[in-house]
Amino acid sequence: MTRINNPSDIGYPVAVTGIGMVTPLGITTKSCWENLLLGKSGIARITKFDSRNALTQIGGQLPESYSDWEKIHIPKRMKKQTIQTTRIFRLCASEAIQDSGLEVDSLNMKRCAVVVGTSGASVRSPQDHEEGADKFRIIREMFNAIPARISLDYGFQGPSFTLSSSSESGVCAVARAYDAIRWGKADLAVTGGVDTLLTENFIQRLGKLNLLTTDQAFPEKAIKPFDLHRSGFALSDGGCALILESGPHAMRRNARVYAWITGYGSVTDGMQTVPSHEKMAGALLMALNNSGLRPDHVGYICANATATLQNDRCETRAIKSVFGDLAPRLLISASKSMLGHMMGASGVADIAIASLAIHTGKIPPTINYSDPDPECDLNYVPNKMIENCSLRAAVTQDFGFGGHHCAMVLEKPLQGQKMA
Repeated sequence: MTRINNPSDIGYPVAVTGIGMVTPLGITTKSCWENLLLGKSGIARITKFDSRNALTQIGGQLPESYSDWEKIHIPKRMKKQTIQTTRIFRLCASEAIQDSGLEVDSLNMKRCAVVVGTSGASVRSPQDHEEGADKFRIIREMFNAIPARISLDYGFQGPSFTLSSSSESGVCAVARAYDAIRWGKADLAVTGGVDTLLTENFIQRLGKLNLLTTDQAFPEKAIKPFDLHRSGFALSDGGCALILESGPHAMRRNARVYAWITGYGSVTDGMQTVPSHEKMAGALLMALNNSGLRPDHVGYICANATATLQNDRCETRAIKSVFGDLAPRLLISASKSMLGHMMGASGVADIAIASLAIHTGKIPPTINYSDPDPECDLNYVPNKMIENCSLRAAVTQDFGFGGHHCAMVLEKPLQGQKMA
């Protein structure tokens, strides 16, 4: 990792060693990643409820294979004790732990943290009605239910809590987990985000803000980030979990490292839904400064890209203001074009995507891009994945309702690299 003077180079570097994903494109990381690289869309007509009276009739539903998995692996008592967001994240966490190669029984449980982000609006979703569940209402609907359940499942005894900051919730959780490891409060963390907001009620609420796409004739083509004819996003259900470890902890067990998280920036612009490219740029600059990475070493940006008119333009302006003449050479892609907006899970999915891009040298596309917007004139990897085996560093950007902005820097592990 090539650095300039790093003002926050204290503590240990933080490795991404495990990934678990449940999205409209699949219920495993492998299936999600393969479909992302193929440019497949997870957006379709809504069938989970009667959407005829909803402002939009399309969204990103979980695959039928998720329901099949629940029927096989979730006992009736567990279903009564948990809501769907908890069960989705349990599956994500289980895959991430398995993917990391961790031997749970050998861990120092007091040094294992669980930090989860969710918007909170998923609680008491209509889809969570379960006969006989009323007596478990407190434990199933308490805001800390998700990390509490993960800690109980594995016996973790370190910090365990939930964060909520709208669609930025999951990224904030990853940032706090990063801080806990960076400052020596934990050796590893299960972290990530989850939300199940594809409901009629939430569609009606969000639709009044004119953020949802009105292009519904062909659902898979509806979300068009950076395209001249974009009209907004579609809501989706989903979750994503990461295993973060301190450098020494990962190296002692010879773990495979997808990428290092080397810094992040988090700011609030004091606005509700009107974007500010200056604040977006501020989060990006803070992330680069905290990581110590030079802008010319960044090759890929996993963009927030909500496919709304102003947000995409502001994000493009923010990238140009930070990278200047380097901006045209950046590869930029928008996962929401395929996954839809999973709210608290979207930003974490982008961290996973950036980690996998660094690890494999493959960059997923921005699909449905056909007519360039003169104000969005960068390389958005249109419609087809590309390979870039020389990719050394990536940035993720997440901008939430209420003016919450967070950017994160990830870097490629170098062969033979020693930990601090």
